[in-house]
Amino acid sequence: MKSDYTQDVTFNSDFGALQTPVHLATAMALSGWEPGKIKGHFRYLDLACGNGHTLTLLADAHPKAEFVGIDINPQHIEQAQKVANEAELTNVTFICADLMTLNASEFPPFDYCAISGIYSWLDDTRQAYIFQIIDDLLTDEGVFYLDYCALPGITQTATLYSMVQQFADQYQGSSAQRLTAATQLLIPLHKAKTPFFQYNQQAAERFSRMLSNPAEDEAHEVLNLKPNAVWSKEIIEKAQDEGFTFVGSAGLHHNVPDFSAHLTLPEAAKSLPVSCQQMLQDVAWNVTQRKDIYCKNRVPSSRSLSERLHDVDFYFPPGSLNEQMISAITRQFPGARLLNKPNIENLLQCGVTGTVGELSRTFCQLYQQKYHRHCDFFDALLEQLLATRVMSLAVVQVPVKGNCASFSLPSALNRLLLKQDLHMEFGRPLSSPVTGTRLVLPIKDRLYLWALTGNDLYSAWENLGQLQGIFFGPDGKKLNADQFVQIIQSSLPAFKSRIAPELVRLGILQCG
Repeated sequence: MKSDYTQDVTFNSDFGALQTPVHLATAMALSGWEPGKIKGHFRYLDLACGNGHTLTLLADAHPKAEFVGIDINPQHIEQAQKVANEAELTNVTFICADLMTLNASEFPPFDYCAISGIYSWLDDTRQAYIFQIIDDLLTDEGVFYLDYCALPGITQTATLYSMVQQFADQYQGSSAQRLTAATQLLIPLHKAKTPFFQYNQQAAERFSRMLSNPAEDEAHEVLNLKPNAVWSKEIIEKAQDEGFTFVGSAGLHHNVPDFSAHLTLPEAAKSLPVSCQQMLQDVAWNVTQRKDIYCKNRVPSSRSLSERLHDVDFYFPPGSLNEQMISAITRQFPGARLLNKPNIENLLQCGVTGTVGELSRTFCQLYQQKYHRHCDFFDALLEQLLATRVMSLAVVQVPVKGNCASFSLPSALNRLLLKQDLHMEFGRPLSSPVTGTRLVLPIKDRLYLWALTGNDLYSAWENLGQLQGIFFGPDGKKLNADQFVQIIQSSLPAFKSRIAPELVRLGILQCG
């Protein structure tokens, strides 16, 4: 069966931060389950991997694990494999194939499978087939991540997409050209704030973003979404019929009941099936996109959260425990009441890296010494720290900060990405083998990193192309090449003392 999914244009894939093993393990632990593997060897499958952006970064961050990416678009696979080859990655494989042609027996079973950004864009046959094929592809205790557009929040966006699709069908040309022609028809109505856009603010905001983004990227999103959005209850029950158990949400705060307390969900909901509970929560939050985690042959853990994570490493990102950051987080999450000043002071005394078990022991000892009573709330505090991302799990022990005379980039992928993305204005990612994910650096930090690792700043200036015009001197005038190099070099010591040590801790830089 041939897919009618748009393939005549490629698009730039975003990094799937929520589908990383570290993030999934965190969500599973918060939901009351034993976390999935994040260390050593495991197998990970990304179905519809796009241009492999997520998978190459993950493969670099987890060198002992194996990664497989499958996509229907040959241009995406060609691009992904090119990057993997140039980055000398030997633990990732890219395959061009249609979901319907996959034979699970041709693959050793996977510990993880992620399907991101395509479920709501697939035809009914492929949607029905997904759970069957994933069941065959996963290990007995495998973890499955699935995101999809969900009711009730998607209603306005789906209506907008349906309109654009109807108009695009009237035009010839590539998907990007047809999308552009269709949006031109709606621009006057959008500008005039006609009733549809006036009363459907979500649709109005989405249309504005549609106009500002590349048409090639938007064509994949807008022209493929099926207008028949679903309730999460339908998906959870479909998964259950195929032997999967709903674990929780990759949106971490959705797994913490205290963070939903202000929504006044009815007490009677607790007696309903989990699918109905999730649907009710979707209504309360007006959820637009679901990010579900499922597993096979597992049951919730009887151990406490700190016990489940006892031997797992953690770290506090720079600034995450300062007063301003904590204040902003508690405003966003009123239920995070344990992120108070006394507890933060104790955490700062505990140290910002180590294992969760070490943190638990040290924190509770400090608490008992100060207040002469037993600390019986550490698990609740740990839950709030993880759910608000004040604290993150790590793949390996985060090294302590140290002074270095010189620095290098140990990762061939990071060297490639730094050079490849140097001319891009917005933040670009580098892979961290410590956190098992990526760190996004703005253009100035990438230029400092370029210079710090011994690269020529004049070549960087040439590489910037049109972006040379965004750099100004103290006098307000645009810089020339010599001025640019002088300013970067003069600011490099500050970057070396403030930012570089953190990049060493994250495994992005190494001394020497």
